[in-house]
Amino acid sequence: MKYFPGLFNVLLAGVIFWSVSCKKHTDPVPRYPELIGQWTGTTSQGAAIQIIIYTVDGILYVTQYDLTVYTPSGYQQYRQYNSSGIVSLSDKQFTIPLGSGNAGPAYLDGTFSLNEMILNGNFAVYPSGNSVDLIIGYYSCSKIK
Repeated sequence: MKYFPGLFNVLLAGVIFWSVSCKKHTDPVPRYPELIGQWTGTTSQGAAIQIIIYTVDGILYVTQYDLTVYTPSGYQQYRQYNSSGIVSLSDKQFTIPLGSGNAGPAYLDGTFSLNEMILNGNFAVYPSGNSVDLIIGYYSCSKIK
């Protein structure tokens, strides 16, 4: 009989530990969860662009981009995918470095408007094998629902 209070305490501690350890793991919610998803649009050249935003541990990242640019030798694709994130968003903005050349840095940047739910940005790229002629333009995207 004198062992029952000790046994009761051990069982109670086990039940409490089990109930705490069985809680579902939930990822932290990012600051702007409405930005998560696929954004598609067109560039100032009339070409296609796609950007995907995803959350990793509560931080928003660009995880994929696919940019089509008309160059002197025809259309060229600039694309990258990384499930861990290419760059993180700073507030509602991002800049992806795409290299550099004689005319300055190449990049893809963007700013989200929550009121209008659009993504506007700029790009500057060098055609393959050319580090002199920088092609610049802009784009606008909307979110795919």
